[in-house]
Amino acid sequence: MSKVVGVLSGEDKEEIQNLFEKKLALENLVKIIDTDNSKIYDKLVMDYGKTLRQFQEWWMVNSQKYKWEGQNWRIDFETSEVISNDI
Repeated sequence: MSKVVGVLSGEDKEEIQNLFEKKLALENLVKIIDTDNSKIYDKLVMDYGKTLRQFQEWWMVNSQKYKWEGQNWRIDFETSEVISNDI
C-alpha cells in the first residue's frame, strides 16, 4: 500500500532526478567496464560512491525538512509526488 506524502518543488525534483539518473548510469556502466583498466574503473567507483552519498543525503535532508510520513519513499517523476511505500 502506498500514500502520497508530499509534492516536490521544481528545483528539488530536478536535483533528485539528476542524481537518480546519474546513479543508474554509473550502475549500468560498471556492468560493461573492463576491470583490468584500473584507471577508468577506479574513477567509476569513486564517482559512484560520491553520487550514492549525494543521493542518500538528499533523501535524509528532504525527508527531515518536509517531515514525510514513513521511511521508505519513491518519487513519481511525472507528477513530482513523493510516495511512501510504508503506509
